[in-house]
Amino acid sequence: MTGRDYRPFVSEQRVGNREIGRPEEADKLLLRMKQGLGSSRYAAPDYEKLKALALDKKIAANRTLIKVNKLAAISKASRENSLLKQHKMVWDKELRKLESARKIAEDEHEDLIQRGTSEESSISMFMLDMEDYTLQLAAQLQEFQQATADPIWTLKEDLQAWLAENGHLVGTDQMGEVLDQHAEICCTIDSVKQQQDRIMSVLNKEQRELEMDLNSSTLNKIFTGAEKFVVEGIPEEATELSCPHKALKESVLKEFIVLDRRYKGMLKELDKRHEFVRRSDTGEWDPNDHFTFQALVEQHTHDLPNRRTLYMDRLRRQLPHKTRAELVEHEEWVRSHRYYNNHRKTLINTWAKSKQELYNKAEAVFADAFLAEELQRVSLINHQKQQEICQQLYEKIQLWREQKMEAERLEAEIEARKQEKMEKQRIREWEIEQKRRAADKEKIGEFHTRLEKEQEMAEKANQQRLEELQRLMKVQAEHDQERVSYRKEVVARKLQARQEEIERKLEEEQEKERRLQALRETVQPIVETDPMRILQATQASNARLGIGIEEDINIQKPLFDLKGFSADKVISDPRLKLEQELRRAGLHTNPYAMKLLSQTKPLRPPRKDQESTLFKDPK
Repeated sequence: MTGRDYRPFVSEQRVGNREIGRPEEADKLLLRMKQGLGSSRYAAPDYEKLKALALDKKIAANRTLIKVNKLAAISKASRENSLLKQHKMVWDKELRKLESARKIAEDEHEDLIQRGTSEESSISMFMLDMEDYTLQLAAQLQEFQQATADPIWTLKEDLQAWLAENGHLVGTDQMGEVLDQHAEICCTIDSVKQQQDRIMSVLNKEQRELEMDLNSSTLNKIFTGAEKFVVEGIPEEATELSCPHKALKESVLKEFIVLDRRYKGMLKELDKRHEFVRRSDTGEWDPNDHFTFQALVEQHTHDLPNRRTLYMDRLRRQLPHKTRAELVEHEEWVRSHRYYNNHRKTLINTWAKSKQELYNKAEAVFADAFLAEELQRVSLINHQKQQEICQQLYEKIQLWREQKMEAERLEAEIEARKQEKMEKQRIREWEIEQKRRAADKEKIGEFHTRLEKEQEMAEKANQQRLEELQRLMKVQAEHDQERVSYRKEVVARKLQARQEEIERKLEEEQEKERRLQALRETVQPIVETDPMRILQATQASNARLGIGIEEDINIQKPLFDLKGFSADKVISDPRLKLEQELRRAGLHTNPYAMKLLSQTKPLRPPRKDQESTLFKDPK
């Protein structure tokens, strides 16, 4: 800010002949000219105060952001806990259901065994054989456990005992024996592991074979309630029916073919519409993942609130390697697969039912034809009357077929309405989910907008702070430059003083060397120059040759002169005699005796450089 503000001067002052002539306007112009270009309306800003206010605002914003993040984390944790509680309730309900089903199955199994093993039962022998087979399996299991599991537990106990006995020997002298035993134990463990791996591979192979046998089509048809099998073409029972009129019988039997053709077309159309469902029984998923998906979806009943949200969250937790798009796609596939199977089963059951009804109707029509022929024979009805009766009977068949087609059409419409209702329900759930996601996106967008505004404000504050720091750093740099220059001068003075000190010491060393040289010259020995001394023998070499040595050599003469004390001198010391007498009397530790010993003088006073402090009274 420069302090200049031209806008009030330009916009508020009136111009013109009439306005300038007013006295208040002239005063304003005069005051304006006295004050100059600067405006007196605005005070100089206090930047330090503004910085403090900006810092307070920034701290308050950071605190608010921390509170918002904390509230968001608390809200997320609360939602997570709520979902976990709902999952726990669903799982508890499913657990009770499974326990009840298991108990019912066990009761039915026990009841079947009791009724089957009774004497009145027709399968008593079979049940007895099954009981013997069960006992045989139990015995085999016991043998298998003794051969595989029990040695493992025994080995574990032996290893624990060995560790308890030899654990303290680690780091001692017996470490080698322990290491040898440890190597043998490791070899034993490796062999046991290899045996267990071979056993587990055999068991896994048998398990896969049993699973393949259990998943075979024959057992699935027995235990899963397979769809009814419809024999195409005209049933043998219908061809064996007798009819007095061949044309009537042929027309009635043709209805079986028409019925088969119609239902086969419906099944073919159904297969064509659901071609992607028929490619795989698991929707191209892993069988375990598909089973997990179906089990979790079936656990959440349709009367459960937020059913889809709950089981999608549970699937996301149970199958973390699957994305949400894959889960939704598989959900659509499962729904289509269930609809396909149910509709196909319904069509086949309806086909079988219609064929049975047509057989019953044909049987009744043929009976009516026999009755009509009998009546004609009895009452001598003419041939025309017989044709009319046949026509009426054929019309009955036609009417029954139309009624049947109408019933089938109504059933198809009902099924279509059900499917449409299910589709509407799914669309409604999808719309609710989309609305919820849209609301979440809107909240997230608002949060991001607010966050961007806060970041912009923070960036502006940071920019202002950066400018201020740059200014301070510039001032500090100038000050630091002055300090560096001053320090350079100080270091230069110190180096100069150190160099002067080194030169002074060098001069002192030279002066000392000169004095020493002068002193050496004063004590230097004066020896005559005799170069022949190098060629002459030394006294030591002459002594080895026996030249210049004395003939009478005292062998007992000590090699060196001993300058010490003899035994007589030591015994003659009055201090030793006094100490021995006091020791014999047991008074050598008495303070008086110690003082007396310290005051006793030797025969000859010692030299001052050999004065002993052994017997002095410690102070």
